[in-house]
Amino acid sequence: MPDSGAQTKTDYQKLVARFKKEYPDAELTVQVFTRNVLWKKIFMLKYPTAQETIPDVVQIPHYWTALLTRAGVAENLSQLDPGLSLVPFLPSLKTHCYKPGTKDIYSLPWWFDISALHYRADHLRMVSEDPEKDLSTWDGLLDICERLKKQFEKVEGYYPMQNSDWRGSLSTRSSFMEIWGRGADLLTPDLRQTQIASAAFKQGVQDYITLALKEYMPILRERGSLGTMMTGKASMLMSRKQGISSFAGRKAAPVRTVPVPRTGKSSIAYLSGMNLMMNVSGKDKETALKFIKWCARSDNQFIHASTIEAFPALEESFNKFISSSKRLEIYSGILASARTLPNITITGTVVEILNKVLAMSATEIVEGRFTQAGLDRELDKAAKEVEYLLSLYEG
Repeated sequence: MPDSGAQTKTDYQKLVARFKKEYPDAELTVQVFTRNVLWKKIFMLKYPTAQETIPDVVQIPHYWTALLTRAGVAENLSQLDPGLSLVPFLPSLKTHCYKPGTKDIYSLPWWFDISALHYRADHLRMVSEDPEKDLSTWDGLLDICERLKKQFEKVEGYYPMQNSDWRGSLSTRSSFMEIWGRGADLLTPDLRQTQIASAAFKQGVQDYITLALKEYMPILRERGSLGTMMTGKASMLMSRKQGISSFAGRKAAPVRTVPVPRTGKSSIAYLSGMNLMMNVSGKDKETALKFIKWCARSDNQFIHASTIEAFPALEESFNKFISSSKRLEIYSGILASARTLPNITITGTVVEILNKVLAMSATEIVEGRFTQAGLDRELDKAAKEVEYLLSLYEG
């Protein structure tokens, strides 16, 4: 996946070069797809067409593991290497590696990112005496956005919040923190029903969408036409990237990092892991296993996470990583309160359903047609779709 935007090709060339330095006889090429393209291609892995390249290893969002084991696409890594262990990895990442109901490992953690709020200290000083206190709640965030909007009203193209979504749209993954804060979730604790149609879930989505409705955050604008927090065209960024490369050395624009503002009693961050899975139809499983285990090594995780502004999945490496920067130390507390999406068969499909709902809302906002009642109806429809999926696959 394009984990580091325009730098992705270069970053993966470096990764391949480091691997081939240790395994000079190994043949290794990398193909990059967006998450949406990979989602469409993933089901062709088991029965590819003659024109399709068959990958040996695939990078996947960690909550796809259950689906791909059920579909018979993912190889059982525990069978290939009975000594493989998840002990060194962060506890919050382990359950997404197993085939549900077993202790067989089908994917291995590579890296993860986690949501936080970054802000320009010089900008916030203009509108707040205590930014961290004001930004601790969602209402406080909206108030700060309004103050910033007035403060920089003469700056062309300015928005208080930079949009972190790579499409410039509304992001389902960015709405989960507000939903969780309101006390709702995708599913009930027993994973038998959905909460998408609940009042609390709808309120959480509304919290997030307010950023676009009040023009605190740009949506559906050409990325080249928008400035960024570092160019002074925004003051804040809610992102899962830790920003070492983006923020380092900017003394004129000092960046502070705090937990995402809470919509309820406490701040809850969204944690998204990326795992490596071996394709059951792959042709070179020996080299594929070597590569997966090489990527899981402490030194390689540290280097790669630094390169793409993410975090290493190994617990020891993560602790070492956040201690390397004063600004990153706050991530220890952020991780402690973070949540992930469940590793069950339908999770990926549910996220796609919600993506369509928010994409429709983004278009309606830009065209001036958005209504909360309309969004609520779409969420009710989505809930019925999810209930049907649950009856088929999780009953």
